[in-house]
Amino acid sequence: METGNDERTILSSNPARRALLSLLIVYSAIQNGMYGEPRAFVPGVLLTLAALCLQWRSRWFTRRGPAPAFAVCALLGISSIGVILGLDGSLYIIVFFLLGWVSYRLPASYSASYTVLNIAAAAWILLDQHQTLEAVMTQCLILAAVYLLFLAGRLRRTTRTMKETHLQELTSAHQELEAAYRSLRQAHEELEAASEQALRYAVLEERSRIAADIHDSIGHGLTSVIVQLQALPYMIEAAPDEARSTLRQVTDVARGCLQDVRTVVHEMGLVRPGEGLKELRKLVDTFSERSGIPVAFTTDIPGTIAPEQLYVLYRILQEALTNMMRHAQATQAEVRLIGNKEGLVLTIRDNGVAQGPVQPGFGLTAMRERCAKAGGRLTVTPLAPHGLEITASLPFSAATPNNRGE
Repeated sequence: METGNDERTILSSNPARRALLSLLIVYSAIQNGMYGEPRAFVPGVLLTLAALCLQWRSRWFTRRGPAPAFAVCALLGISSIGVILGLDGSLYIIVFFLLGWVSYRLPASYSASYTVLNIAAAAWILLDQHQTLEAVMTQCLILAAVYLLFLAGRLRRTTRTMKETHLQELTSAHQELEAAYRSLRQAHEELEAASEQALRYAVLEERSRIAADIHDSIGHGLTSVIVQLQALPYMIEAAPDEARSTLRQVTDVARGCLQDVRTVVHEMGLVRPGEGLKELRKLVDTFSERSGIPVAFTTDIPGTIAPEQLYVLYRILQEALTNMMRHAQATQAEVRLIGNKEGLVLTIRDNGVAQGPVQPGFGLTAMRERCAKAGGRLTVTPLAPHGLEITASLPFSAATPNNRGE
């Protein structure tokens, strides 16, 4: 059923308020019987009973829709005005009560039509009694003013109810967003921990493979060398020619072991000082190809990059480039990695749309925490007129030479 609003939120009458209003209606009926014309007594009693029914059993009249309720109220309202103006009765309380009831419980179009109908009935009755135009206008203005007063009250209550509802919805949405943010943050931290754990497992697996290779190839070869060297003195005395052949074989096996050692060392990356920079450059080149944003990459590193530092720098650069592609709307960017006496400094700059102070989001917070765990710090600086600069500073690892004797 379409109504002006749910009466539980708009009217919200409590029993004490209803009882007080009922007493006023009964008092009006008593006044009508004592001081009004005798012919107005019976209609006044009937209208009082009808008003009390509307007050205490509103759902009887509204359950079938606004139209039947409007018809009942229009009949009662015109009758009340007829008793007051035509029969010299005293039922103003009922007239005002009906205006308020219609204003609060029926849609605005129905309440406005009801008020116009009452004003027209009052004007017709007064003109039929040959009342002055001033008296007619006064009565019509009173009815219109009372209706506007009730309408303003309804609008205030509606507005207050809507504000409370919206506040509750916003509060609930804010709580849900906070819960979702905490869940995402926890999932991100768990993913980071899993990634780091997977990296450790990969390193252990690689070390196990290298150890197995050393044991199977170099260990076996060196064992053969030792055995033949131990037999060599006896072979020199017994068979010099065979001893010389054995010596050549031992030399070949030893050279093979040396080559195997060099291969393992090469695989471990101990003699590849620029491999870390290649990984970072490859990340930048891949980003440029996929996003279409040209990124200039420059480096000035005096030594090698420790694996743990390379991992941190790689993840920070990866997150910064991802944020740039998602939010910055940049057309070009610059990545610079330098080394000084304090450590490594990675700078990522773009010409995106960022202006003024930047509120750290999920990505920036994760980068800052990752940098802090590595003993460094991360700063975010807005550029003029627009753009962003992210700087990550890491101290040199104890295992990382910087070629400066520091």
